[in-house]
Amino acid sequence: GRRTSDEAMGSASRFCKTIMKRARRGLYAGKHIGFGNKISEDGGNKSRRSWKPNVQNKRLYSEALDEMIRFRVTTAALKWIDKAGGLDRYLLNTPEKKINSDKGLAVKRRILAKLSGEEA
Repeated sequence: GRRTSDEAMGSASRFCKTIMKRARRGLYAGKHIGFGNKISEDGGNKSRRSWKPNVQNKRLYSEALDEMIRFRVTTAALKWIDKAGGLDRYLLNTPEKKINSDKGLAVKRRILAKLSGEEA
């Protein structure tokens, strides 16, 4: 049978209306491309422009998995991760709707599987 658009786009896409495809591969903490006007100093002429999220390639440590995991992360997401007390706590305490990332959800599932395996 044919796959629905949700299946074709991945698991994170079914939670949100619009999301950048690039954001599904990293932790963007809800940051998207912003739009507005550039205004010239002299005449006040307006021309459209965009602001892209500040994305960094980082290796973040997962205590539960005991390994470094590569992510494309916005600086806003790094602040949230620090505030939560690490990558594991950020992923576990953030609802799936807000993570909006296939890679983030996959790591969250790995962490949950590891933690449930240790408890048994």
